[in-house]
Amino acid sequence: MKRLVLLILDGESFHTPSLVKALEQKGWDLVRLDSSSLMRELATSANADLGLFDPSRLSPKGLLGLKALRDRNPALALAALGSAGQVPAWFDPGGFEPGLHWLDRELPTAEWPGVLASFLGGYAPAAAKFTAEDLFGDILNDLEAVAEPEPQPRPALPGRIELLDPLPPQPPAPAEPEEEPVLEQFGNYNLLEKVAVGGMAELFKARQRGPHDFEKIVAIKRILPHLSDNDEFVRMFIDEAKLAAQLNHPNIVQIFDLGKASGSYYIAMEFVDGRDLRNLLRKVREYKLPMPEVLAASVIMKMASALDYAHRKRAIDDKELKLVHRDISPQNILISYEGAVKLVDFGIAKAATKSTQTHAGALKGKLLYMSPEQALGQPLDGRSDIYSLGLVLAELLTGERCFQADSELGVLEKVRLGKVMEIRAVNPGISVEMGTILDKILVKDVDRRYASARLLERDLKALLAKQRYEPTEHDLAEYVNTLLKGTREEAESLLASRFGPLPEPQPLPVSEPSQPAPATAGAGAPGNDEQLTLAGLPRAAELTRAPAPVVPALSATARPAVRPAQGTGRGWLWSALGILVLLAGGAYWILRH
Repeated sequence: MKRLVLLILDGESFHTPSLVKALEQKGWDLVRLDSSSLMRELATSANADLGLFDPSRLSPKGLLGLKALRDRNPALALAALGSAGQVPAWFDPGGFEPGLHWLDRELPTAEWPGVLASFLGGYAPAAAKFTAEDLFGDILNDLEAVAEPEPQPRPALPGRIELLDPLPPQPPAPAEPEEEPVLEQFGNYNLLEKVAVGGMAELFKARQRGPHDFEKIVAIKRILPHLSDNDEFVRMFIDEAKLAAQLNHPNIVQIFDLGKASGSYYIAMEFVDGRDLRNLLRKVREYKLPMPEVLAASVIMKMASALDYAHRKRAIDDKELKLVHRDISPQNILISYEGAVKLVDFGIAKAATKSTQTHAGALKGKLLYMSPEQALGQPLDGRSDIYSLGLVLAELLTGERCFQADSELGVLEKVRLGKVMEIRAVNPGISVEMGTILDKILVKDVDRRYASARLLERDLKALLAKQRYEPTEHDLAEYVNTLLKGTREEAESLLASRFGPLPEPQPLPVSEPSQPAPATAGAGAPGNDEQLTLAGLPRAAELTRAPAPVVPALSATARPAVRPAQGTGRGWLWSALGILVLLAGGAYWILRH
């Protein structure tokens, strides 16, 4: 039995796996096209037995394509989803009569094959008129296939001047760019590429469609099929979407939509065209070229800004969210090929508004990037995220993970004790300021860490200011593209040319001494103010400065005592002694006479 061909045009609103299964079981073969590709596929589409479309989703370009399709195959029956009263004002159903049928949107999927088949017998097209193309089409095609002879130059007639030159050959029209193949139609989205699969969901690059050829590339995070019936996972998935949708920060991936299609929940979010830090660190380890300190500081500074925003965020009802990400790791920090830095995945974040809460003592997150209190199952606040961010910073600067052991138990023990590797031993080229920042981030005692991510951001900004070089997104993009797509030699060349020796900081202005101070041996000697890192990168020079004198501040009531002029008290003393001597001498003279 001949199988029927059903052409589906712009079927985002109704194309589901259950419909496909029902139609294929009833002898239908499906051809899916969108408005932009219909005109290019007219030759193959004209062989369809029935065309199915949704007028409310049809674009003007799709309408033209339908008319061209009907002109090419007048016997083609069409099925429109909905009713004649539910169409856009610019769509005229009369233009497709007879042969246009309406399919009820509420009709069960299992009944679609039979109803669609009934449309095939209800349309008898009018007798088509013969045209020149019909009569001589084969001959014309044969003639067009014959190569035309090259035009011969026209001989100039004697005594005449040729005023017109032949027109230059016109360049061929550029071909329209081909669209990416569609893996699957999912709700209102075309899934284009599977990006990653995790323990709870899978991630796709997708194209969102809308009226009037509206398109937008997004990322679709879809819960895995075997977890769709697990109420706990579904609640966690919904909680993630509701929580992340409240966050609006340039360094946090934006959430656009939460929905359900084909029986699976999904989150539509901002698509970041780039890679995560995990992929970047693989190249860092392979090439043994740690990330330049200024770039690492810039990336972590932006993440600190995002965390500070998330930690302080209040809910719509103005209640504190008390949000803790709990999964700060290289996998969840994205860098686009344009140099944008984004934090993603609040799937296991802790917040006061979540309906699902972690049981006491339960571990969630990636072991290698946990804080000691997180590994011990203790209560957490934003300072746990800061510690995890410090582990990422140390790995960028060294290319090595901070916790090394022979087994997972050994790693867990080191994480709980906060035994981080000696970072300066791996990369002695990090600056003193960066070392101080790392010491303050990676201290086990929570109360001795940065109290907030804002303070960490401030110190990193001050470090870049002292280095007198704050990288731009273009600098980061150039580094990422070279590291991921180039060779080791190209990466070394970039590091040497763009992140090589930095200009020395200018010393603070001081008053000139009356006599030149003798130079101390080794201090300030030429060539001793730089130290090379393992990758050949200089660290910031250390300036030796004399401590500034401490000047006590005066209170509002205190005033400096007025000191008497020197010598005034001693003059009165000598005057009094002279008078006493004179009196004693006068008394002695009277007694004698």
